[in-house]
Parts: sequence; C-alpha cells; structure tokens
Amino acid sequence: MAMRRQSLLLVGPQQLRWVDEILPDPQPHEIAVRTLAGAISVGTELPLYRGSHRGAHPISYPKMTGYESYAEIISCGTAVEQLKAGDRVVATYGHRTHAVLAADRAIPVPNTIPAPLALLAILGCDTLKGIVKLAIPPDAEVLITGAGTIGLLTIFNLVAQNMQPVDLIEPIAQRRELALQLGARSAVAPQAAATLHQKYAVALECSSRDAAFALLQAHLRHAGRLCILADGNLEPLTLLPAFHEKELQILGSSDGEDYRGYAQWFWPHAQAAAQELAQLYELTIPATNLAQTFAAIAASDQPPIKVLVEYEL
Repeated sequence: MAMRRQSLLLVGPQQLRWVDEILPDPQPHEIAVRTLAGAISVGTELPLYRGSHRGAHPISYPKMTGYESYAEIISCGTAVEQLKAGDRVVATYGHRTHAVLAADRAIPVPNTIPAPLALLAILGCDTLKGIVKLAIPPDAEVLITGAGTIGLLTIFNLVAQNMQPVDLIEPIAQRRELALQLGARSAVAPQAAATLHQKYAVALECSSRDAAFALLQAHLRHAGRLCILADGNLEPLTLLPAFHEKELQILGSSDGEDYRGYAQWFWPHAQAAAQELAQLYELTIPATNLAQTFAAIAASDQPPIKVLVEYEL
C-alpha cells in the first residue's frame, strides 16, 4: 500500500501549508520512517518564516520547513544491513509525518535516549565543528555570546570535553542560569560585560547580534581567534577598530561533519546532563499546532530557546 505523508511547506513569508504527498517504496539503500518527534530550531527557522533571513541567495518558495526529526523505521531497502524496522533514528528531513531517505543519512538512536535528547545531536555536532576549528589551547579561557540552543550546546560540548573555564554574555537571566547549570564558570548580562577581563584567547559568537560581536572583539587579546557559530543571519556583523588593532582572526562554521560519530560520543554525555539539556525545550506542542506556533513565536519579544514537536502515534 502506498505510504502517504504530510509536509509543512513555507509558501511565502509567514504562510505555511500542509501538503499531502504519496511516497515511493524505499530503494535498496533507503529506509522508510514515520516521525515521532521533531523540533523548531528558532534561530534558523524564524528568520525564514518571517522572510527576513539574510542568506547568500534570496529565499525561494515553496520551501520545506525544519531539519530535526526523530523517527521510527517502518521498512528498509534490500541492501540496508545495519538498520531494521522498529529502530529509532534522527535525521534531517524536516516537519514531515513520514519520509523515505538514504540509510546513511539516519543516525541510530539507542532505546535509552529519549526524543528530546536525540534531536539535540544534530546541532550538537554543528557546534563541535566550530570548537574544533578554533583549536582551543588546553589552558585557554573561552568567551561565548548568546545562550540560545547554539550557545548552550557549545557550553555543553566545551565542558564535556574539559575545555574550561567558559564565560558567557547573555541578556536573559533564565538562560544565564541554565548556562551555569551546564557548567559555565560565569554568565553575565551585556551591561555587566565590563566585569570580564579583555584577554580571552578564543571566543564564539552564538547570538547573530552585532552588539554581541562587538563585545567579543573588545574582550579578545592580541591575535585572539573568534568563531561565528550562529547562522541565523539576523543582522550584519561589523568589524571594529579593535579587530585590526589586535590583529584578530575570524572563523566561520556551519554544518557538522561526522554526525554518527558525534552521536556515539554524545549519547552518554547527554544522559549525564539530561535534566539541564531538557530545559532547552521551553515549549512542547503537537505537530498539528506547528503553523499557529510559528505565528505566535514570530510575534513574541522573547521566543523560546527551542520547541519540541510531538507527532501522533
């Protein structure tokens, strides 16, 4: 019997529509899955929804929404050997009820890992890439701006790999507190940034805000390195005189590289910090409320860090 799915498409700025589709049977190296849970990645998805995303190319419509999905395998192609029906996986096919995808695109998830933690493996791997590119010295102090999902997962990765101490600049008090719970040494509001020293060797920008970018440039030492991790493209980031005077270096980083390899490391460390990581999801909704939720958080002055989306079984 043909498998039907519903996909949430962005057909124009702030215009979402569920579209019915019929999926083909999986090819030899493919799997068919049904979605159990997903997430709204607020920093990336809200600018796309609003039509304000600053990308290299104009947004074209219709555009698929989302990229974080937790699913159960329904069936496997004849050449798939390491996965089977009933297994749980994380993949990047978006806000869809079902999908057919290449088996090597799926990240196997142990039964002991709940959906909210499993979904964080994708952005966790993305943030690790930036950390690795910075080549942080063992004794370096690290400064981070922004405690959304990217900033908090950056703190998690740094602490779990014993790259400490980590300091944070973040305007929202609850997020500063969560950063401390995840192992940050200190977390201050932007107006208190003067209490931090100005000799950090490395820093990571995770807010997509120009004011935060300016603070990092001010607090780096000569020849310091700065990685821009947030790719929400909310506003232009400006190089200040300090960038030239201190001869700073800037790195960009986006998608991760070895998601399966990262996940194997991530699972036990995520379980150890499960209570703290679960707090990234400040809102849980059924998938049927996705369109309404996008509209609500787009109109909010303080959107949630992350939204957990539950699908009907």
